[in-house]
Amino acid sequence: MDSAKRYYEAITMLPPFANALQAVPKRIAENAYEVRIRAGRPIAVETPHERHICAGVKAALSDIDKCIGYFCDYSLYSCEKELSEGWITLKGGHRAGFTGTAVTRGGKVTAIRDISSIDLRIAAEHKGCAEKLMSLTAFEKDFRGLLILGAPLCGKTTVLRDYARLLGSFARTAIIDERGEIAAVYNGIPQNDVGLNTDVLHLFPKEEGIMQAVRSLSPEYLVCDEVGGEYERLGECSGKGVRLILSAHCGSMEEAADNRTVRFLTECGAINYAALLMGGADIGKTAGLWRIDGIEDIRGCSRGNDLYRGRSRVLGGTETPMHSASGAVGDT
Repeated sequence: MDSAKRYYEAITMLPPFANALQAVPKRIAENAYEVRIRAGRPIAVETPHERHICAGVKAALSDIDKCIGYFCDYSLYSCEKELSEGWITLKGGHRAGFTGTAVTRGGKVTAIRDISSIDLRIAAEHKGCAEKLMSLTAFEKDFRGLLILGAPLCGKTTVLRDYARLLGSFARTAIIDERGEIAAVYNGIPQNDVGLNTDVLHLFPKEEGIMQAVRSLSPEYLVCDEVGGEYERLGECSGKGVRLILSAHCGSMEEAADNRTVRFLTECGAINYAALLMGGADIGKTAGLWRIDGIEDIRGCSRGNDLYRGRSRVLGGTETPMHSASGAVGDT
């Protein structure tokens, strides 16, 4: 499905605003990645290059309530968990996030009331965007794991999803999809193509999902998005023959070197490749790929050093000649 068709599919899930959103210019529909609805303010459609305001259309709280009801098929109870976490996966792989007033119990958010804004993220599969990255990592004899780094909205999940799809075409792959963003499971069926040999643990907390996958699915590869506090469980996988494909929020290699999760995974040997995505309008484009051995190699990447000692490949930018102790191959 092309980008415009996905946009028009997504806006049918916002019935009170569908007419206004149908009227946006074609270039907006073709490039839109999210629709922002905020109570008392105009609707905004975001693209990588511009923000389109639907003039003359302001969102009322009653309209937002109608959208939430539509998302839940008019059964709020059936979506209680998702509603308490502030997001829900929709048919077609689209996702709606929302904000409002938190209802807490014992210091934890148990529900959100008076919902006042919706962020509808439009599903997008960029098949093939991870082919180059996978060819330089997954087939290496020493490959143990890859960490995909980048700032928010730079395409980490998009690249991770395509990497999983490619792996799943030939290897046993398990996805721990805690937030439903990779496979976008709806009524038990992944809405995104994640590969023929891929099992999805949908909405499992990462730590529990990791251990269940290792115990019961015998994966060759394990995929997780936005790793954090469960890093010790991931470290255990490296000693069980499971290769890791992970992503983490880090806008630069300097940030990665100071990230507790990155430090642990590199120092325990669970990860030995790191890729940094560009961000900005270049969603999913790889700025660099490095072979790493511990946190000092991560710090070296931030200085531009070539760390693979004769075999390192750096994606993005211009071609760099090979040197006796280090080298780089450009990829535009």
